[in-house]
Amino acid sequence: MENMESSNLIVKNKRQKYLIPLLIGAAWNVFFGLMGVFNLPFHITLFYNSITPAVKLIANQEFWLVVLLAGVSYGVVAFNVSRFRFFITIGAIGKIGFFLLISYLWLGSSVTDFAVIIAGGDLLWAIYFLLFIYRTREYGYI
Repeated sequence: MENMESSNLIVKNKRQKYLIPLLIGAAWNVFFGLMGVFNLPFHITLFYNSITPAVKLIANQEFWLVVLLAGVSYGVVAFNVSRFRFFITIGAIGKIGFFLLISYLWLGSSVTDFAVIIAGGDLLWAIYFLLFIYRTREYGYI
């Protein structure tokens, strides 16, 4: 009985340790996702140096919907670290890919400096997510 209580306390402490950072990561994605979904023209002026065709606008809106859903999934992980860690694994991979893509586009003057700053923020989150995955490895890597 005492061993079970000790085990539950360890899990609770680990969850509390990551609750706030994961909720901040969730809010980050939810904010930019909502901005992309509900105010796409403003979002485009922040991120792109040129107006894109209508098909690209729709694709961009779908991208930001995925960002919004990722933010919600990080919030879910904050409340159940041991069960939903795969969201963080996928998020880390996606954030690194996003940073690389935006950096490449920035070098070609296709995106704004603001886009690179946001992508840099995503890279910092990716580093934190990788650290989180490592520190909670007793639940498995995925």
